[in-house]
Amino acid sequence: MRGVDVVKNLYDAYAKRDIVSALAHCSDDVVFRWVAEPHAPYIGAGNGKQEFLARLMALDKDFEYRSFVPMDIIDGGDKIAAQVEIHLTRKTTGQELVMRIADFWTLRDGEIIEMVEYYDTALAASVI
Repeated sequence: MRGVDVVKNLYDAYAKRDIVSALAHCSDDVVFRWVAEPHAPYIGAGNGKQEFLARLMALDKDFEYRSFVPMDIIDGGDKIAAQVEIHLTRKTTGQELVMRIADFWTLRDGEIIEMVEYYDTALAASVI
């Protein structure tokens, strides 16, 4: 399977809130980083599929995902870039937001080995 197809399948499963299936093509030692200013919510890095799953599940506890749509995906073979539009509702307040994120994926032998995500930290902080 091509790298771009792996990432598209991940996004399809994630949009359906099937997070376990979304991570099916991640290596067990996948590295993930959410890059933002130091005091932004949900920043940080982690190692391993189980930690990645735990972080994504934590987001699901805080937010209802109304829509998760990849807007642009750039196929660079084992390097994939994507812009994704997410429509969210903060569960504790009902506040809605639309956020665009930039994801950068690295694959090796058909498995995701790294994911780096950039997001609008000021927007995220406004609803936290």
